[in-house]
Amino acid sequence: IGLSELMPSLLGKLLGRDPEGLLFDLEGTLVDSVPDLAVAINAMLMAANLPLAGEPQVRDWVGNGAKVLVEHALAFAYQCDRAEVARDELRYQYQQFLVFYRESSSQQSHLYKGVAPALQHWRRQGLKMAVVTNKPAEFITPLLERFNLQDYFSVLVGGDTLLQQKPDPAPIQYACKELDLSVDQCIMIGDSCTDVGAARAANMTVACVSYGYNHGVPIEETRPDIVVDSLSDLIV
Repeated sequence: IGLSELMPSLLGKLLGRDPEGLLFDLEGTLVDSVPDLAVAINAMLMAANLPLAGEPQVRDWVGNGAKVLVEHALAFAYQCDRAEVARDELRYQYQQFLVFYRESSSQQSHLYKGVAPALQHWRRQGLKMAVVTNKPAEFITPLLERFNLQDYFSVLVGGDTLLQQKPDPAPIQYACKELDLSVDQCIMIGDSCTDVGAARAANMTVACVSYGYNHGVPIEETRPDIVVDSLSDLIV
């Protein structure tokens, strides 16, 4: 046995023992999906003869599920607060957005550097892995398949899998149950305050990447247990 095999991993040091399961956010952590989301948002706005949004604006709106994304876009277009967006219009435009997004949900998205080798490493280590995202469940598998990631994850939890979404702890707790692991055997890996909030509410260790979507706020300000620039930094 080599010395490196005797030394605890970085994740093991964070948890106090080597983890048996890893839970991943999807967008902003594994995949940059904003280019395709922006295309669908602008198609929705254009169809309604509303002002278009730029990709940087969409990037700041992502993280709390598709319906909140649409709500942000409508508030931007009407120059009002999100709470002032008419509920009937929100429901209608959300369905419109889904139609447009189904047409191009992964054409311009790309995998972040370091994701593939890190997942390969953890699979060799025998870790169980799940995706826990606020993205509607119907879009998870197509996006994973686009980058040949589908075989890494035995559990997929979307924003509409349960009644609750992150930062509620329920999606994390549900994923652990499906993995047949306890919360203290797992680590959440994400990119936003939504991930940190869910992990803290579930009493789970949480690692974050620096490059994701956190509404323009440095992820360090949300106080995860560690921040790294690449998932590959977590396999040391």
